[in-house]
Amino acid sequence: MRTINSPEIYRNMGFWNEATQEAILDTTVAIGGVGGAGYMVGLELARIGVQRFDIADPEGFDDVNSNRVMGVRENTIGRNKAEVFQEDLLAINKDAEVRIYTDGVTTDNLEEFMSRADIVLDATELSMPELGTMICREARRIEIPVINVEYVGHAGQGTSFDPHSKMTFERFMGIKGGEKAPIDEVADQKLDSSRYLAYIPPYGDLKTLIAIQEGSPLPSNMIGAGQAAQIAVAETLKHIRQRIGERGMTPVLAPTVRWYDAYTNKSGTTHHPRLSYYRHLGIAVARNQLHLNEEASYTQEKRATRNDLG
Repeated sequence: MRTINSPEIYRNMGFWNEATQEAILDTTVAIGGVGGAGYMVGLELARIGVQRFDIADPEGFDDVNSNRVMGVRENTIGRNKAEVFQEDLLAINKDAEVRIYTDGVTTDNLEEFMSRADIVLDATELSMPELGTMICREARRIEIPVINVEYVGHAGQGTSFDPHSKMTFERFMGIKGGEKAPIDEVADQKLDSSRYLAYIPPYGDLKTLIAIQEGSPLPSNMIGAGQAAQIAVAETLKHIRQRIGERGMTPVLAPTVRWYDAYTNKSGTTHHPRLSYYRHLGIAVARNQLHLNEEASYTQEKRATRNDLG
């Protein structure tokens, strides 16, 4: 295992000290979902010195993951994401300890998956809210923070759930039944996008939003995934420094959400994410009505002509 004397981590220091670096080296991170943001976060954390990971993802890579997931290559399409992640991480640090769960996060493996974690990154699909609910409930039980990041357009956004806060995942996401809702009932619920998207890009094409409402997948790209990943890595660093009592920036905790758009070069922090969502949506609608936004070629008809059925 790497130590404070390993040359691979020398250049990290200068904006943090040896105590922080020692804590990073001794941190275990659990990641639920290694898609666009989750995969990048894991590899970047390995670069700064994290060397114990627990990774859960049941899916295999397919062609449409190629535009944003670092692990997708010609020879990895069809393979399980967690398995490929493990190989890539060990190529960075051969001594890293990586446990993988190719069944994803389940009721059967949840406690084991999170048993040694100091921090959890929830990058599971919000179309399956039961996964985030399960992760956050277990995190409250074992008293560790959960970082949640999302991306839309060329922007990323994120927040953390403090295990001691009244602002739980269920409350933040508007889960009916709250903290006591049975998991099978949570699985039947559909989350309101105003709950998890505090920011809507002003340059979006409203026809894209209509297509999504009609069943098209949410578009994604490397820029947005990258911004979400940077937020997650930065928030992880904040939590680590806070855990060991080092001075530094305070983690962003729900209901507060931070966001950054690399395309507009604008960023913000909001304590009222739903109000922020509707305000930014209103700006996007106005720009569309004024014909200021580029058409995105993402209607159902355009997708059909490209055979874009994924």
